[in-house]
Formats: sequence, structure tokens, C-alpha cells
Amino acid sequence: MAADVRVEAAVKATKASLSAPEVRTKTGVGASGVERKSASSAGRGVAVISPLSSGDVAGAEILVPDAGDHCPAGYFHCNATAQCVPQRANCDGSVDCDDGSDEWNCMNEVDAHYWDHLYRKQPFGRHDDKPIGECLWRNENFSCPCRGDEILCRFQMLTALPMHLPQNDLAALDLTGNNFEIIHETFFSFLPNLESLVLKFCSIREIASHAFDRLATIPLRTLYMDDNKLSHLPEHFFAEGNQLRILILARNRLHSLNRSDFQRLPHLQELDLRGNRIEHFKADVFAELPSLEVLYLNENRLQLLDPEMFPRTLLNLHTLSLAQNQIEEIAANTFPFPRLRHLFLAGNRLSHIRDGTFCNLSYLQGLQLNENRIERFDLGAFACLENLSSLLLTGNRFQTLDPRVLQNLSSLDYIYFSWFHLCRAALHVRVCDPHGDGISSTWHLLDNQILRGSVWVMASIAVVGNLLVLLGRYFYKSRSNVEHSLYLRHLAASDFLMGIYLTLIACADITFRGEYIMHEEAWRHSSICAFAGFLSTFSCQSSTLLLTLVTWDRLMSVTRPLKPRDTEKIRIVLRLLLLWGVSFGLAAAPLLPNAYFGSYFYGNNGVCLSLHIHDPYAKGWEYSALLFICVNTLSLVFILFSYVRMLQAIRDSGGGMRSTHSGRENVVATRFAIIVTTDCACWLPIIVVKIAALSGCVISPDLYAWLAVLVLPVNSALNPVLYTLTTAAFKQQLRRYCHTLPSCSLVNNETRSQTQTGYESGLSVSLAHLGGTAGGGSGRKRLSHRQMSYL
Repeated sequence: MAADVRVEAAVKATKASLSAPEVRTKTGVGASGVERKSASSAGRGVAVISPLSSGDVAGAEILVPDAGDHCPAGYFHCNATAQCVPQRANCDGSVDCDDGSDEWNCMNEVDAHYWDHLYRKQPFGRHDDKPIGECLWRNENFSCPCRGDEILCRFQMLTALPMHLPQNDLAALDLTGNNFEIIHETFFSFLPNLESLVLKFCSIREIASHAFDRLATIPLRTLYMDDNKLSHLPEHFFAEGNQLRILILARNRLHSLNRSDFQRLPHLQELDLRGNRIEHFKADVFAELPSLEVLYLNENRLQLLDPEMFPRTLLNLHTLSLAQNQIEEIAANTFPFPRLRHLFLAGNRLSHIRDGTFCNLSYLQGLQLNENRIERFDLGAFACLENLSSLLLTGNRFQTLDPRVLQNLSSLDYIYFSWFHLCRAALHVRVCDPHGDGISSTWHLLDNQILRGSVWVMASIAVVGNLLVLLGRYFYKSRSNVEHSLYLRHLAASDFLMGIYLTLIACADITFRGEYIMHEEAWRHSSICAFAGFLSTFSCQSSTLLLTLVTWDRLMSVTRPLKPRDTEKIRIVLRLLLLWGVSFGLAAAPLLPNAYFGSYFYGNNGVCLSLHIHDPYAKGWEYSALLFICVNTLSLVFILFSYVRMLQAIRDSGGGMRSTHSGRENVVATRFAIIVTTDCACWLPIIVVKIAALSGCVISPDLYAWLAVLVLPVNSALNPVLYTLTTAAFKQQLRRYCHTLPSCSLVNNETRSQTQTGYESGLSVSLAHLGGTAGGGSGRKRLSHRQMSYL
């Protein structure tokens, strides 16, 4: 028995390694601190010791390889045991390793360090916990509070630097929100010895040359001049001998940078130029900043990065942010920074990452390429990045990724995609996010156990219920209102297709159970998935249109009961052919070779739906919005209006009989309400969520899963019950059949006296009176023939 388990596990592991790229990683401790031993030697002896479903919270499948063997691809060694846990088990909040090491070091320290630094407290935050003291510096027209060794002259409407400032024991002076339009040469004449000066929101639009010479004589290390109106910097900005370490010029109006702007700043470590209008600069701009460590150039207007923009003298630069620009292309060897650890290129217009783009960045640890337009990576796009530990690729356009692109990133511990199926290209990475999309996961096509069961239940009801309707209406044909009966047969056929679609998805889930990530791309791109998507759309649209047609037929019959009906079969058939033709055309359009829909419109998700909630602006989004918003909304409004109109007609026909038959009319109203409610329950959530997704609202993946698998097909499961199985005609046929059976004779005698109760009696009386008021006995006779088929 043990041998069988070992062989079975070895076969499964071999399939995994063959399906995945052969990626070899060094044995040792990665940046996360957890031992990394993922390799392609999966075919050798591997035993399954805890075969638990990953879709459950209980845990994940844990393997124990033979002595000397590595973990198979996609698995990782526990720190102090021989166990191997799958990628998804790392940092999922559930302990799977005996020593708990799969939940160690789950904080992405590389990215956390950057954000902590970017949003660190300003110098004046050092004393936030201290109350404003009694030490106030006062002048005749205003006062500035003092806290610790800081003076806070904020929003005092100053136009010049205050005189008589204390010359000693002053660490920081905050002049935020005053009005210093021009900083002239004598502006800082009386500036005391201090370490930090803040000139934020001071409306500064010009700085005179040599105005900051005074700073060379004091120990000033931090200067904030953000959120002003500077369009250029003075030719002689700083004098020799200054001690400036941090210079903040964010959110000004700088459109160009010159060589003289940042001269004589040998100690500068951080330069912040965020939120300006810079379009280009030359390498000599930053050439005289040998101590520079952090450079923020995000939120500017840069379009092209080339090797002539950055000097080779920035040997200490460790953080460079170029995010939220308009960068469309990066030339090879653009970044000559041997010690750079953080590079941020998010929010640009990059579409292609070429070979050698990040060479010369051998120490890079964090790279952010999210929110671009990337569609393609060259195989050597990430060459030379052997120390990269965090890679952010969310919000791009690529749907597939060659595993060889990431093959050399042996130190990569964290990778982030928009789509979980891309994790198949990163099986050697300890943490790959996301783990799923709400419907599917790396393990299962239908990740939630309740969801799996619900699919089978809905599929069974849709198939059996609609098949019962089709057979029942075929063998027991109604001689009254053939048109209405024909519509309902076609409605059952339409809903039956939804049952077939659900069955296909449920069977696929079983087929790929436990290893879905290995087959995910092949499944979504398969003809079966395309056919399933076609069936779902075909069923949805035909069912929607047929329900509208059935409602129209009922509306005409109830509101105009004495009007002769069009009984020509050819017109009825042409009407149905047109309806089916429109539905077929709408469903088949995405299957045709067309750049608008792309190659795999229905393969956008694992359940092959064209709903596209998770990616609302994917190719063909207008088509999806037309089907699920416009068509459904129009149909829903028409159905709601029609049933209200029918109910009003029935009640108006009651007249003087209202006191006698109001209870029976309430039964009809209840039936109408149930029909409208089920339509709303199916269509309204889809319409609302689709609109919300297109409006930019974040839709919960779990909500998307239930919409796709449970809400969307609810009408297909309930239509047989509402339109056939609970109608008077069906009940009468059932009683007739039951009457032929000896065992049912007693029941039949008891129910015979109740043939005019419930739904049918209420409608019978209401419609009969409606006919009586309009045309006497002949009207009642005609109505009595029709009412059996309507409700």
C-alpha cells in the first residue's frame, strides 16, 4: 500500500515538473529566510503524507522526498524538516510545515522599507507626542508656538523671515503656508543656526541667485520647498560648504533641469522632484551628487529613458522612482547604478520589456512594473537580476508569460500578477500572488466546496426540470393556445442549454481537481471552453428574449382577451426563428477571428463566461456590457411593467365582485410577484455589479464567483417550475395520469373537488369576469380555453 502511494505521488510530481518549466534554484536560504530547494528532480521518490485539499482551510498536500532529493517544481522545503509544501501554502495564514516555517517571513521587507521611508515623519513629527509648550516666540503682530526645539510659524501671513529668532538651541523652523513669492538675496540674512527648514505652500515662484548662500554657514541638513510655484531654479542655487542632506522640491512647476541646478551639493543624499513637469534631462544634471542615495522623479512627464540621462557617478544610489510618468520605452543600459536596490517604474506606458533593460543592476532587490501596458517580455528581460527578491507586475496587459523569462531570478521570493494562472511561470518563487480569482485557484477550477456542489445542483435542476418540460409538452400537447405552449417549449430548450453548460464546467472541475494550474491555460484556450462560453451566452440571450416574448403573449391575452389571436403557424415559427437567430449570432460573434474580441474572448476566465466582472475593460467589453446591461435591463423593465399591467387589468375587471374574489386575485398577484422576483433575482445583481465594475468599483472575487455560478443560471432552473410545473394545465395532466393508476384513485377523488383552487382558480375567476364584462358567454368560453396555458 505504501509503495502504491509513493508511486502515485511520484507520477503526479513528474507530471508537474513536465508541465512546468525546468527551473533550477540554488539550495540555501533566500531573502525570505526560508530554505529554498525547489528543483526539477521531481520524478524521484516522493511520498504524500498529508493529502488535504488546498481549497479547504484545513491545509495543503505535503510531500516528503527521498533523502538527497529536492522538492518537485512548485514545492518548497520546510525549514527544519524534510517536508515539502506547495507554493500556495506559503504565507496563506495556515500552518502546514511541522515547524511552521511556511508562515515565516511573510512580510515583503523590500517593498515595506521603501514605503516606510517615503511616508516617514517629517522633521516636525519628532515631537508630535509633546504638547505645545509655554515657550512662545512673539512679535507685535503675531505669535508662533514652540514645541521642544522647534518653532512653528505656520499660516501666519508672513512676507519676510521673522526677525529676532533665537540663534541657539533651535533645530527646526516651519514656515508652511506663508507668502514668500520671491526669495531675494538677503532673505535668509537673519536665519539662525538650525537643521531643518520648511517652506511648503509659500507661493514661491522665484529664487534669486546666491539667496541660499547663508545656508553654507549653518548646519542645515533638510530643506523642504515642496508645493510652491517654481518654474526654474537659480543659476547659483547653493554655495560651497553647505551640509544639506535632504532637498524636497516636489509639486512645483519645474519643466527642465540644468547642469547648474544641483552643483555644490556633495553631501546631498535625497532629492525629491516628484509632481513637476520635467520632460527630459541630461546626465550632467546629477553628475555632481556623489552621495545621492534616493532620487524621486515620479509624476513628471518623462517619455523616453536612454543612457544619456543618468551619470555613472551615482555609485551610492539605492532608490530610484520613475513612477507615474509617460515612459513608453527604456533603452538598454539606461541604469548605470551598481548599488541600486529599489526601482519603481509603475504607472507608465511601457508595452515591451527588452533584453538587457535592467543590466548593470546586479544588486536590485525590488522592481515595480505594475500599471503599465506591458504585452511582451523578451527572454532576457530580467537578465542580470540575480538578487531580485520582489517583482510587481500587476495591472498589465500580458495574459501569458514564458517561464524562461523568470528562470534566472533565483533569489525571487515575492511576485505579484493580476491573474493567478501566471503563477505557473513562477513555480520556483516562494510567494506568488494572487492565489485565485474567486472562482478558480491554482489547485481547482472551482475553488469553493459549496460552489462545486452548487454547480451540480443547478445543473441537475436545469437539465432534469427542462427535460421534463420538453417531454411533458411533447407528449401532452395542449389544444388551446398552441402559440403560448410553443413559446414555453422553446424556453425550456433554451434553459436546457444552460444545464449543459453547467455540466461541462462541473466535469472540467473534476478533471483538473488538485492540479488546475498545470492545465489552466490549455483549458481556457480550448475549444471545449469556447463551446461552453457559447452555450452560456446563447442560453442567456435566448432565454431573456423568450421570457420577454412569453410575457408579451400573456399581456396581450390578459389585457385584450376578446381580440382574435394570430394563429398562423408560419408567423409564430418566423418569430421564433428570428429570436434564435439573433441569440445565436450574438453568442457566436466572439468565436469568429476578430481583433475586437481577441483570440480567447470566452477564455477570459476559468468558467468561460463573457460576463468579465474581474476585468471589465477587457477586449470586447462594450459587447459584454450590451448583453448584460442593456438587453437585460430592457427585458426586466418590460416584464415588470407587463405583470403590473396584467394585475391591474385583472383587478379592474373585478368591479363589484371585488369583496367576493379579492382573496383569489391575491393568489394571482402572488404568482405574478414570484415570477417578477425570480427575474429580478437573476438579472438585477448582474446589471448592478456589471455597472459597478465598469465604474471602477472593486468587486469582491467571492461575489463574482457566486454571480457566475449561482445567480446567472437561476432563471434556467426556476423557469420550468414557474411556467410549466405549477400551472393548472400541468397539474390537470398530472391528475389525469395519476387517475390511471390504482394507487392514486383515493388521492384523485380528494383533489377533484379542488380543481378550482390555488393559482388556477384565482386566475379563472378573474379572467372569466373580465370576459363576462366584455362579451358574455362567448368571451368566457374563449377565456376558459386560454387561461390553462398562461399560468
